[in-house]
This record gives sequence, C-alpha cells and structure tokens, in this order.
Amino acid sequence: MVGGGLSNFEKIYQELPKRLPAHLLRVARLPRIEKARYGDSGGVRGAAFLHLAEK
Repeated sequence: MVGGGLSNFEKIYQELPKRLPAHLLRVARLPRIEKARYGDSGGVRGAAFLHLAEK
C-alpha cells in the first residue's frame, strides 16, 4: 500500500514495479502496489481512531 503524500503521485504505480525487484531478495515476490483506500488522509484517520479508542 502506498499512502500519505506519495499516494498522490500516479507515476509511482508504474515505476515501483519496474524498480523494486532490483532491491528484493531472490526468494521474495514483488508485492502488489496499490493506492491506500484513504489516500493521503489515512494517517490522520488512524490517529483519530486511536484517540477515540483510548477514551
């Protein structure tokens, strides 16, 4: 999953699958690279849920 501000760069979804294999162990498989469901607001949502869970 790509989240945060990086999720707004559409080209990252074409480039990562091309470039990432050079940095993986041979036994590793290329993971699916997808935009996070909540895009660049996922971290804020997670923080809000954590705050609510503490109450």
